[in-house]
Amino acid sequence: MEKFFKHPWVIVGVTAAITVFFAAQLPKARMDNNMTAFLPADNPARLASKHLDAQYGEEITIILGLERPYGTVFDSAFLSRLREYTKAAENIELIKEARSIMSTQYITSDSESIIVTELVDDGFSGTPEEIAELKRRIASWDMYQGALVSDDLSSAQVMITINASSDDAGNPEIVALLLRLRDMAKEMFAGYAAVYTAGQPVVSATLSESARIDVRALVPFVILVLIAVLVLSFRRFSYVLYPLLTVLIAAVWAVGAMPLLGIKLTMICVILPVILIAVGSAYAIHLVSHYKDEIQGKTFTAPEHRAFVFSLTGKLLKPVSLAALTTFAGFVSFALTPLIPLRNFGIFASFGVLAAFAVAITFIPALLLIRGPRAVKPVARKKTRGAQAAFDFENEFAAALCAVTNRKTLVLLITALAVAVSIAGASRAVVDGALVEFFNERTEVNRSDRFIRERFGGSTQLILSVEADDTETLLSPETLTALDGLSTYLIERVPRVTKAAGFADTIKRVNQVFNVDEPPGGIAARPQAAYNSDTGDFGFGDFGFEDEGGSLPPASSPLTRSSGTPLNGGAAPVTPPSSAETPITFAMLSAAAGKKANMSANELARELERMTNYEGRAYYEIPADPARYGKTTDAELQQLIANYLVPLAGSDNRMSNDPLEPTAVKTTILINSQWTKDTDEVIRAVNEYVDANFHKAKPGALPNIRVITGGVATQQSAMSNLIFRSQVISLLLSLLIVLIIVAFSYKSLAAGLIAALPLSIAILGNFAVMGFAGLTINVATALTGSLAVGIGIDYTIHIIDAFKREYEAAPGGDYLRRTFAGAGKAILINAVSVGAGFGVLTFSQFRVLSQFGGLITLSMAVSAAVSLTVIPVLLAAVKPKFIYGQGVREGF
Repeated sequence: MEKFFKHPWVIVGVTAAITVFFAAQLPKARMDNNMTAFLPADNPARLASKHLDAQYGEEITIILGLERPYGTVFDSAFLSRLREYTKAAENIELIKEARSIMSTQYITSDSESIIVTELVDDGFSGTPEEIAELKRRIASWDMYQGALVSDDLSSAQVMITINASSDDAGNPEIVALLLRLRDMAKEMFAGYAAVYTAGQPVVSATLSESARIDVRALVPFVILVLIAVLVLSFRRFSYVLYPLLTVLIAAVWAVGAMPLLGIKLTMICVILPVILIAVGSAYAIHLVSHYKDEIQGKTFTAPEHRAFVFSLTGKLLKPVSLAALTTFAGFVSFALTPLIPLRNFGIFASFGVLAAFAVAITFIPALLLIRGPRAVKPVARKKTRGAQAAFDFENEFAAALCAVTNRKTLVLLITALAVAVSIAGASRAVVDGALVEFFNERTEVNRSDRFIRERFGGSTQLILSVEADDTETLLSPETLTALDGLSTYLIERVPRVTKAAGFADTIKRVNQVFNVDEPPGGIAARPQAAYNSDTGDFGFGDFGFEDEGGSLPPASSPLTRSSGTPLNGGAAPVTPPSSAETPITFAMLSAAAGKKANMSANELARELERMTNYEGRAYYEIPADPARYGKTTDAELQQLIANYLVPLAGSDNRMSNDPLEPTAVKTTILINSQWTKDTDEVIRAVNEYVDANFHKAKPGALPNIRVITGGVATQQSAMSNLIFRSQVISLLLSLLIVLIIVAFSYKSLAAGLIAALPLSIAILGNFAVMGFAGLTINVATALTGSLAVGIGIDYTIHIIDAFKREYEAAPGGDYLRRTFAGAGKAILINAVSVGAGFGVLTFSQFRVLSQFGGLITLSMAVSAAVSLTVIPVLLAAVKPKFIYGQGVREGF
């Protein structure tokens, strides 16, 4: 040791140089709080996301909600602003589309053709007649309702898609784009509507934005708290400076290593400096506390002081290194978890702990050697009221702990009762990975998500991709009917599903407008036209398809109403009476009402419209019965459905991977909940339906059909599963490592088991509080268990080591009082400083970090209390050999 500290200035210089090097890396730090990036590259939810990007094109969706609390969205001035905003947004680089009621397409028909046009044309000026027509168009297609305009007509929604993959949602340029869109909306709709922005990219961007604010506010705050605790504890500048320098250096090393290795910071890694400042002070505090106590009232020469520093460092090396090693074990256990933010946190927090330990046992002794001996007068306790109070507190503190530990039976009974209550509370804790719940209810992102859930069915999307080997199989009536049946099943039978819309709904809409003039009961059979290889058609000539957007699809379909050319076959169609002339009879009303119990007025009206084929409502379905459509085979229906795609070929339809010959089609399911338990229930219902209707292994199910689920819902579910796995892995691993380290150090399994006891009680206490208080185990609070192990073990090791040292020094004396007066005081100071440091996190903008800070503070209090009471009682009751030796059975 003397050789190592021969040149203390070199140690200080090397430490300073390393610190400057890591500090130079800090400006390069970048953030990424995208949920997709949280998942491992081989996670099924992440692979599904990549697959969907490959099938339907890469895009990120932002949801903009606009609320008019004192009117409806059908106001000419508001609609004009809405059009201006969507056009301005679409002119921004990377924006693929901004879809609203002023900028979306509409499928209709006239006397001659199927038309794909804009819902609102360019000449729209907001006259009452134009607004009435807009309302009629929106009411004519269920796809619009609850999607682009709320059911009460007071709110509108803009769906903005960005040309980027889900993996890029947390990139700085995407975050900047999101903020630009939000600020532009607030400026343009000021005085017209309240603005809400939601969606997973918005949550990711807000996480990064809020994390930066937290770092700037919380790091200085925790430093001030640590300084206050150290000043109250040591009352000397140098004794305050040494622990402070230790943790600051360790924090700079750990955080600076992340950008050096190309690791992006997440919200969890952002709290790393706060945690290291709170935790890393322990090693320096123990060193400084013992130095202060043992040098008090003594006068040293320079050689004597040098020998004293070496002796003190050597004496504390074992307990401090054990404390650091076990804390390292608590942190490093996260390095083996599958969740990327926790894994990165574990790696760099472990490095920070080792850095804090290395600095404490090298840098601080070097500073003490450079500083040299100082004459420290003994405290004149009779003349100094503050010193007398401190002295009295130390004696009273030690005496009180001695009195408590002498009541062994009572201590053990209270401990057993606390464990029983904690087990009951812990059983109620649940795991949930909803990122929006990271924020307090008053924050903009939380209010926005709640608004979208209440008005538009929610921002949590489950994407369903139905795929086949060929177009014929995919477009068969059987396949599309099963797909449409899934949407109906989810909306009617599964709670929290508010909307399911996709490719099948577009086919149903074309079928509706195609058969608007047909009888509601079905179409008469017609002879089929033969295919003409010379003209490339079925004998229908120029079919007159129109696309008012300017794009003309190929003229090769029988879907036309041109003069002399029937819509659906070679013979003249049956001409039914117009829906306006069809009388609504009492029998029809009774039949419509009998379709469903407790039918609403809107549902009754829709059923009557279906029964009379009002605006083609009777044919808003997948053609599945050949006889109903004047056909004889399913193949003819499949060809009819294939023809339905022709009018859509030039539209902005993104619900299939090919406009005319798709092999994959998409359905988007909206879930009106932010909780994983609800999304898991929906995913389970989808899987059960798919197993029963699509998998070829099931009797009667569809062959050669693949169904892939993706989207935010699956990512959120995957995240919750990984949180649970991470929690179990890190807890078991950290407890096992701690037990092995302590048992090996004292050459006693009993020592390891005794050391693990207070940690287990602290962990149970944490989960009990979470269960009783309704707090979820999420990506932040999942840290508490292993951190309680890694940090709380310090107190156990110090009390066991002090107990053993004081007993061996004077077995027959008041060794217990000396244990509490020495190590007990250091444990108390450390618990207060660490608890106060973590308590700073309760001021975080993130609800989960606030909860995390409170839980860790509770863990520190429980760990310290158990270490100072239950551990001495156990040592006295069990009388382990590693302390008392063979055959010794002395009490207190």
